[in-house]
Amino acid sequence: MLQIKSLSYSIDATHQILHRINATFVPSEIYGIAGRSGAGKSSLLNILAGLLDQSEGEVVLQDQLLPRASQRLIPGHSGIALVAQDYALDLFHTCEENIREVILNWEPRLRERRVKHLLNVFSLSHVKATKAKFLSGGEQQRLAIARAIATKPSCLLLDEPFSHLDHVLKLRLITLLLQLKETEHICLVLVSHDAQDMLTICSKMAFLRQGKLSTFFNPTERYYNLTNLQEARWFGEVNSIKWKGTNHRFRPNDFRVDPEGIPVSCERYLFNGTIFIHYFYTESRELVILHSITKLPLTLKIRSNGA
Repeated sequence: MLQIKSLSYSIDATHQILHRINATFVPSEIYGIAGRSGAGKSSLLNILAGLLDQSEGEVVLQDQLLPRASQRLIPGHSGIALVAQDYALDLFHTCEENIREVILNWEPRLRERRVKHLLNVFSLSHVKATKAKFLSGGEQQRLAIARAIATKPSCLLLDEPFSHLDHVLKLRLITLLLQLKETEHICLVLVSHDAQDMLTICSKMAFLRQGKLSTFFNPTERYYNLTNLQEARWFGEVNSIKWKGTNHRFRPNDFRVDPEGIPVSCERYLFNGTIFIHYFYTESRELVILHSITKLPLTLKIRSNGA
């Protein structure tokens, strides 16, 4: 179990990045922290990983208070691994060597078994003799994660893991991380500026805003809670229109056709390979985006499922 207690971080007396953050992370769970660029997400991960000193507060792993980065001869904690955005690979060593070199102190037979296992799990066996600099972006990321968990840490921290991936590689990474959660019994903490990316994988999420971390929540339940419009839009498009003096909010997929509903007219639509994305307008020219697996008629009367 990883705990953060009243953690704060300031660059100087007038520039506070993190303010009295408290959180608890348990094994076999995936946590997501969403925040805009500059919100302090990377700073938080670097503090947890023992690479940056906090200004105040404590980091506790398995009930043991962890020393600050400046208190260690070599920064970092053996029980917490971080995969940064640059992956921090040894580019001139092979894929296999990158994994092996972090567990050189292991007994040789166990070490080679672990290297072979990770190459297989991360689908890197076919490039095990290739230098890291010649790997594709997706392969480099998988190697960075394999290297990070080689020592069997309690917690894996991932900084913007989806930012440079296309749709196919995102799905592959999601599948891999879900597998790791179960097989390695590890706690995963992801940070991203895109809450929608983390919606499909995180069992718990929180927002980091103005240096403060919200309480963690169930992202599936929060997705359809549209009370806070600004927060709801972190997870994707929200229709917000007014009809007959009443405000209506609903997700693009959360509607039904209703002869007594809101009349809308379609001006264009797109097909993304999975669904049709329709751009409708109300009589007062308010935009309504609707998603459907089939193309919808050009004119409709709709109502949100919650209405």
